[in-house]
Amino acid sequence: MSTPSTAPTAQQRLTTVCATMAAAIPMMTLVLWFVLGVHGLGHLPASWPLLVVLAAAVGAYSFCELAGFRTPPLQHSSSSAAEIEAESWRRFTASTFTRFAVCEAVFLISVSLAFVAQSFWVVLLGAVIALPLFFWEAWPGERNQRRFAAALESAGIPSYLTGPPQDLIQED
Repeated sequence: MSTPSTAPTAQQRLTTVCATMAAAIPMMTLVLWFVLGVHGLGHLPASWPLLVVLAAAVGAYSFCELAGFRTPPLQHSSSSAAEIEAESWRRFTASTFTRFAVCEAVFLISVSLAFVAQSFWVVLLGAVIALPLFFWEAWPGERNQRRFAAALESAGIPSYLTGPPQDLIQED
């Protein structure tokens, strides 16, 4: 007798994809160490590449905070709760990928600047900033789900992104 398999939820699938995408940053950093870190970490470069990476991080953080969680609210329709939930997850996934791309751009800028400055320190700074930025702004955790659900539900339609609305939960 086999046990029935349960399909992963939208949140589990998105979390798996995000974990895989996040793993690329440390892996690329390691690979770039073999390219740029010929003599250990090398010399600390002039301040301008480091400042450009910091400015990119500030820009990415600002974009994610100000525009990354904006979306048109859900509209009244005859859709079922499952269809509304699926639409909410589609929008949240698209927003998550956009925010991830913006956060990863900080790392990619640091990679480019590292070759210009010929210093592994720039890549290291980019990774150290981009990874926490990604986990704060793009990880599909409770904080980001609630922020996005608030935008979806601003017209009064429940999004089911964080579960069923409180008034629909039945007590046993």
